[in-house]
Order: sequence, then C-alpha cells, then structure tokens
Amino acid sequence: MYFAVFELSWSFDLVESYAPGISLVFLPAGIKLIAALVSGFWGVLGTVIALAYVTPSFWPDQPLWFYVVYPALSGFSTLAVVAVMKRVLVIDDDIRNLRFIHIPLIDLCATLVHGALVNGFFALNHLEVDQDFFTRAFAMSVGDFVGSLILLLSFAMLAKLYDVYKQRPDTNLN
Repeated sequence: MYFAVFELSWSFDLVESYAPGISLVFLPAGIKLIAALVSGFWGVLGTVIALAYVTPSFWPDQPLWFYVVYPALSGFSTLAVVAVMKRVLVIDDDIRNLRFIHIPLIDLCATLVHGALVNGFFALNHLEVDQDFFTRAFAMSVGDFVGSLILLLSFAMLAKLYDVYKQRPDTNLN
C-alpha cells in the first residue's frame, strides 16, 4: 500500500515538491502512520521495505547502508512515537477507543519527531539539508502531517460511513 501511494504521489510530482526527499503533501506518511496504529511492528516493517525500494529514486548515488538506515529510521521513529502516544492517551492496542481528537495529536507528534530525526540524519551525512536544517525539518514535518491527516481523516470518514450503513436495518453486508 505504501508503495502504491508513493507511486501515485510521484506521478503527481508531490514527492519532491519542496526538496529531495521533502514534500509539502506526503501521502505515504499517512500509510506509515496507519500501519503503525493498526499493525504495529509488522505493518511498519512493510513500509520500511517499500521506502528502501523507492529511496534510490530521490537519493541516488548513496552507499548501501544509507538505503537501510534511512528507511528504518523513518519507519521505526514513527512506530516509537505511536507507541508512546498510545500509552499517554490510554489507547488500547486494538485502537477501539481511539477518538477523533487523537488522530491529529498522534500525527503531529509523529511528524515532528520524524522530521527532526530524519533531517538530522541527512545533515550528519552532509546531504542538501545541512544549510537550512530547521526550515527543511519543518517542511518535512508539515508535508508528513498534511499527508497523514488527509489519509487518516479519509479512513475515519469511511469507517463512520460504514458504521452508519451497517446500522441500517435493510442492510445486508454478507
């Protein structure tokens, strides 16, 4: 799913709309956040593998270790923030008690941590972000936040519509 949304974003020139690896509307971040919320480690591992596959398209000519460390840092930092936020907000593992207000809160925390860590990694490796670290970290966080929020709110709306449809007495979902 991450790969499909990435390719869709790439086709609309959304992936590098700000700088290499930084988009102002990054929809795959929403897939990563949903994977962390719903599937935990295994879901995030899938997004890490997908990101490792697509990373050479926007960070070419990097050493092999870069294509392992960057996706792992990106995915597992999000997973760590989601785990902390689920504990802080007292959200069950099955996320049945996830409330609407939790979505932007978790999204905001995950994208801020992700933007700072990933851009710190880029700066340490002397990629193009070391000149204006804070601007690029903020731009990445905004892009991830907006992309995640779009997907998460879309899923929340679909879930609500499904619940309404399912509660109708004349509905047969079998």
